[in-house]
Amino acid sequence: MDELEEVIKAYNEGNLNYALKKLKEIIDKNQSSTEAYNLLGKILEELGNDDEALKSFEKAGNKLEMARIYIQHGLYRDALELLKDLNSDDARVLRALAYLKLEEIEKAKEEITNLTANSPILLKVKGIIDYKTGNYLDALRELTLAIRSYPYDAELYYYRALTKEELNLDAEEDINTAINLNPYYAELYFEKGILLEKKGMIKEAINYYSKAINYKPQFVKAYYRRAKAYMKLGKEEEAMKDIEKVKSLNADKS
Repeated sequence: MDELEEVIKAYNEGNLNYALKKLKEIIDKNQSSTEAYNLLGKILEELGNDDEALKSFEKAGNKLEMARIYIQHGLYRDALELLKDLNSDDARVLRALAYLKLEEIEKAKEEITNLTANSPILLKVKGIIDYKTGNYLDALRELTLAIRSYPYDAELYYYRALTKEELNLDAEEDINTAINLNPYYAELYFEKGILLEKKGMIKEAINYYSKAINYKPQFVKAYYRRAKAYMKLGKEEEAMKDIEKVKSLNADKS
């Protein structure tokens, strides 16, 4: 077994720290080992060190993995720039995902035309496109299939919850699951607030709108919904403060 095979074995067994140590030794001996830099990037990403992972993928010339990290960090235009000359199915799906994040739905649809592999990420893209274009039954099917293959993506549960709301189905379990998977996702608390408000649980809804605002202080819709909830409780002073904040944030955008 050569050194790189030993590293791959350690990586597959979950011994990331040992694999990382051995990889650095290999790279010290051979600065041009593309395979070593790719594996190093994967390990660094799994350890949460995205900045160093990006550097490793760049040295490996792996634009796909670099684009994935850019998308995770909201750098959608940067991801599209990296992917512009790539035409593999994986590149097209990532471009579609970036366009979705930018609300450029038609471009996203164009990217996935004639793709049939139905990987979890392609199903996710298809599901979000179908949700955003009103094809709710298709969206529900695609998002459910994606969740079966990859049940750890909070965004899948979020969009399935939104889809269920449109179909008048119970969405609360999906929102709760998504919050457990990603407790820093402001939109989840916002949607939970809406669900609670529909049940007449106004105080509880306000708490969730407030959580959404804590994680995303520029969240205009959360201030607006909280203001309406305050008005339902007769708390006009608190409601007016939120309305003024909405006006201020909208003025900053214009």
